[in-house]
Amino acid sequence: MKIDVIGCGSAFSKHSNTSSIRIIDSQENQWLVDCGPTVPRAIWQRDIGVNEIQVIYFTHIHPDHCSGLAALINQWKSFKRTEPLTIFCQTEQKEPLEALVALSIWPEKVICFEIHWQEISDSFEWRHWKIDTANTQHEISNRALRITAEQQTLFFSGDGRPTVASKKLMNKADIAFQECASFTPLPHNSSHGDLPDCERLLVETDVKILGLYHLFDEVIPKVSEVVQCIPRLFLSKDGLFIDLEDENYIQKIQTSTLLQ
Repeated sequence: MKIDVIGCGSAFSKHSNTSSIRIIDSQENQWLVDCGPTVPRAIWQRDIGVNEIQVIYFTHIHPDHCSGLAALINQWKSFKRTEPLTIFCQTEQKEPLEALVALSIWPEKVICFEIHWQEISDSFEWRHWKIDTANTQHEISNRALRITAEQQTLFFSGDGRPTVASKKLMNKADIAFQECASFTPLPHNSSHGDLPDCERLLVETDVKILGLYHLFDEVIPKVSEVVQCIPRLFLSKDGLFIDLEDENYIQKIQTSTLLQ
């Protein structure tokens, strides 16, 4: 399994793309997780073909996680995508996403490729992937996910403070990405994670390596300085590419993210 960090920034970051990852397996199956406003441009810069991404999974539909959908679908329409697209989302969040798709082709009513809408459930399978999901503590329902494929495991939190259920999904994962907005502890009823809580996650979940993302721009220097002193913890960055089949992937992540 390979992970392409499209973006790691907070909603209004001036420096990073909004948070999103692309996941590729050995058969070139590809998922995009979340699609905020700057994600389409990052995809175009990578020269990813219009038919390459088969699935978009939305953890939730705050604008920084979904508003890029209209631009991406519009580009795929303009460049004549032919392959079907599957969109996983929560049932109650489907209608606004459908509106973004409608906007992407307006005033036309029919798009040149099929879109298959799928409800996110606690556990499901896609091809040879096993997906488990759980809510985090957030303003709106956010479904963190764990993907198991080819004997490798990835956890991605979306937004929100960890819950008992999301921690369970992180347990012993080969790599995990946890949203972390703050350098200092936030109230326990907060909608976002913080650095002290993420440090505890390393111990509680025994994840092999944990990446932090979605930080506010102003706290990144302080978090980066601390993280570099904590084994198995790193600050994610746009453009980071991780190959879990590489036995040295942990060392390579830590080396490539030492200087932010």
